Amino acid sequence: MTRTIRSSVALGAAVLLTFGGLSTFATATATASPATHHLVESPAQAALAQAVAPSECAGTLLDTYVDQLFAGMTDEQFAFLVAHQDTLLNVPTYDALFFGSPNDPDYALESHAQQITNTFRDLRRFWNIESADIQLMAMHGDVLLDAARIEKTLTAMVATGELDPMTPEQIQAEAATVADFMQTQGDFYDNPLWTLNAFAFSADGETDPFIAALPDKLIMGDGIIDAYDAIGLGDVGIRVIMAHEFGHHVQYELGVFDTGPTDPAEATRRTELMADAMAAYYGTHKKGLALNKKRVADALLSFYTVGDCQFDSPGHHGTPLQRQRAADWGADLAAAAKPQSSILPPATFVELFDQALPEIISGS
Repeated sequence: MTRTIRSSVALGAAVLLTFGGLSTFATATATASPATHHLVESPAQAALAQAVAPSECAGTLLDTYVDQLFAGMTDEQFAFLVAHQDTLLNVPTYDALFFGSPNDPDYALESHAQQITNTFRDLRRFWNIESADIQLMAMHGDVLLDAARIEKTLTAMVATGELDPMTPEQIQAEAATVADFMQTQGDFYDNPLWTLNAFAFSADGETDPFIAALPDKLIMGDGIIDAYDAIGLGDVGIRVIMAHEFGHHVQYELGVFDTGPTDPAEATRRTELMADAMAAYYGTHKKGLALNKKRVADALLSFYTVGDCQFDSPGHHGTPLQRQRAADWGADLAAAAKPQSSILPPATFVELFDQALPEIISGS
């Protein structure tokens, strides 16, 4: 059973309207082969499967931002996105996941690099787990300018079942087509949509030899950093999302994915709400970021949401109200620390969260 985290930004109703009438994605839609195995959700592709209930799943600031990204495309660019969505929306992610290295300048952090690096270092101090093996790096859209890198990534995606079968000739042609187009479109290769994501990865439990050999990673996309800057949460949001993703690495180390509900949707909701609570605990704790509770919650609720109300989906992250309660629970736990500098052991945090989870879910 895979224990890789499918962490992504759900783009919401705007993307549903934009993509809903188009041909389905090959790798992450409800019509994909049941055997298809996805290591990382593509934000736009995940949005296709969401059933948005307006009463509880209202939009966020990120929705408006994403609307602007689409509005900024020319008709030619949008048509190209529709025709080559698998490549544009997945290659930057899987290039970094499969081939990225923190020592390779192609995957170096750029915007907010010092802030991200310092937060990563602080999270390793805060949560007392074995974390020296986690690699921190970025994913960039400029991979879409390079036909050789696109071809290499698509080949690996097909080989590992992340993409429907393609012949080597089809892969080569697709890579050349995308790179040639991007090279004529100015900075379109750097559109935040291609990298609007952040995720944690662990190969624990993987059976594919190629995937099993990959190191633990925490990957930040340029797009999610740009998005938080654009909506006015760059000072808080990037650090809080780092904390959420690092929370998944805490879960890996503690074996949290081996416990809990057997239903895939309930299991994912548990680990995602727990990561929200961990991020809020660290974000507001005196020995963590010591941030304002509301700012931390705003940052979390702008990420992954637009209200994930597809309750039966294996990628279900919890509704906005549940995520708000999880964040509040984590912040309140930090505020109750005695002394204020006391940090709970990770295993104790997990135990307390599991006790509180029924109330977080129900609100009672």
